[in-house]
Amino acid sequence: MAVTKEWVSAKPKVNADGNVTEWSVEYKYTDGDFSHTFSKSEKIEAPSKAPSGYSKSEILGLMDEAHWDDMFNKKHNVHKNPPAVDTVDNDFDINSLS
Repeated sequence: MAVTKEWVSAKPKVNADGNVTEWSVEYKYTDGDFSHTFSKSEKIEAPSKAPSGYSKSEILGLMDEAHWDDMFNKKHNVHKNPPAVDTVDNDFDINSLS
């Protein structure tokens, strides 16, 4: 299956001039029955644009999408291939050994 990505939210924090000082983003990845939503806030060092002055790709670029891609792939791999679980044999009888 192909991984789908979708915006959950993008909330700007603005200064008195109406320029964005910080973006808080939630972005969801889904592959079949597995999904994960990433959240991140990113401060804008030199606020110069209103929220409407940004594009979706520009906002996503602030969030380090490549890192999210990598982390989703790792989480999805664990979901598909859970690690082996060690169990304790509480019924083992040490006296059965020579």
